[in-house]
Amino acid sequence: MAKKLYVFGIGGTGSRVIKALTMLFASGVKLENDFDIVVPIIIDPDTANGDLNRTADILTKYQNIVSKVGSENELFGTKIKTLVQLTNENSPNLSNNFKFGIDGSGQEFGQSIDYNGLDDENKALIDLLFSEQNIKADMTVGFKGNPNIGSVVLNKIVDSNEYNEFSNSFNQGDAIFIISSIFGGTGASGFPLLLKNLRINDPSRHNSDIISKSTIGAISYLPYFKVSDGNNDEKEIDSTTFFGKAKAALSYYEHAIFNNKDMLNSFYHIGDKANNNMKYAEGKADQKNDAHFVELAGALAIIDFVKSIPVITQSNQVTIKEFGVEDGSTKLKFDSLGQDTKDKLKVPLSKMYLFDKFIEKSMAELLKSPGKYNGESGVEKDFYNSDFYKIEFIPFLNYFKKWMDEMGTNEISFTPFHENQNHDSLLDFIIGNEVSRGSSLFSKNKAKGDFLIKRAHKIVSEGKLNNITEEERFIKVFDKILTEQLNNILN
Repeated sequence: MAKKLYVFGIGGTGSRVIKALTMLFASGVKLENDFDIVVPIIIDPDTANGDLNRTADILTKYQNIVSKVGSENELFGTKIKTLVQLTNENSPNLSNNFKFGIDGSGQEFGQSIDYNGLDDENKALIDLLFSEQNIKADMTVGFKGNPNIGSVVLNKIVDSNEYNEFSNSFNQGDAIFIISSIFGGTGASGFPLLLKNLRINDPSRHNSDIISKSTIGAISYLPYFKVSDGNNDEKEIDSTTFFGKAKAALSYYEHAIFNNKDMLNSFYHIGDKANNNMKYAEGKADQKNDAHFVELAGALAIIDFVKSIPVITQSNQVTIKEFGVEDGSTKLKFDSLGQDTKDKLKVPLSKMYLFDKFIEKSMAELLKSPGKYNGESGVEKDFYNSDFYKIEFIPFLNYFKKWMDEMGTNEISFTPFHENQNHDSLLDFIIGNEVSRGSSLFSKNKAKGDFLIKRAHKIVSEGKLNNITEEERFIKVFDKILTEQLNNILN
């Protein structure tokens, strides 16, 4: 029976890892052990957060592409669904955009706990636990590095409509993965609270018994960036406190989670000591951090978790894993990665990158070339003005390109591809796997984009793709020819 993986992404880091996971699925990475549906659920009180809304748009475009081309491909071959799509309910109180509603987060903290309505004794208790700044904190932009605030507000997660729908849709054999950071406010408080609630068997909640016994994995991020202060003495987020908060959180996790074998099946943690600076932003649209390789590593942790489920469910303790690279380089290429990681990434990412470069550098050559691809039984020229191509596919490809480009800008960068391509050197693009460009008089240019063009015409002329939509044909043709050429390049 097909199974579902529910991925809870908490805070900005959660959104960015889900973005990386979506890029892997688009590139052809698949889940193992009969998991064929992924349900991303983003928990962030800052509903205007730039990272959240960018990821939600990427997920929506991915879904729209799959709805047209199907999931029987390597490219875009994993089904992604919202809670609404799982339950087929048309509830006005339930979001259909991957965002998880949190009651009480769109106001000051004091308002959410009705501070002014408390009697003097309870006010005195709150004053001991929270500072005046905490009580007046504006939570419309999240918890701004204050897990003590987040722990109170996020405890209401189980009262939301989204949590009820999650419970209703959960089946035996489904699994859960939680993404969070450990050095801020939203992730550090949200992870242990969500885990605690998932493990409570509440008879009043549908499927609570199944959920409480399900396989759960998680990744918590140690600090991997700093925020520049912009000469702002009033800033509420101070990256000098990140490591202190991470140590305090890990100390709590040690006795509350790791020493309790029934709480968590598998735990991954990762960080980066590099002094990578992000622009200071307390939240909303300004918080849109550049992609980082450690977020891609987090997406790989999710793939590894699903693969490892048969093993970790037999263990009587938490399986703890770290991520490392083969060498100490700060400029990572495919050969910098361990063999298992390289095997997972090299073909899919190369395929998607080559797809983007072909459209940029060689599509004009394809459109003017004679052959079956450019016709009624292939892909007609009007297709490239369709909503599918211009509004869904190309913007998604642009997101992929930007994601790859951003990973190359950090102090610990990931740049596995050459940038100096044109139509005649298209296939010579993977660093470490050079392809002859035919520089001498008698050598053959094996890097030309014409190799892809000829195969596109040949595949269409075989007639095996006649009875599918133009959108499906477009993806299936490129899925096949890109795989063929990558096998030639890498073998």
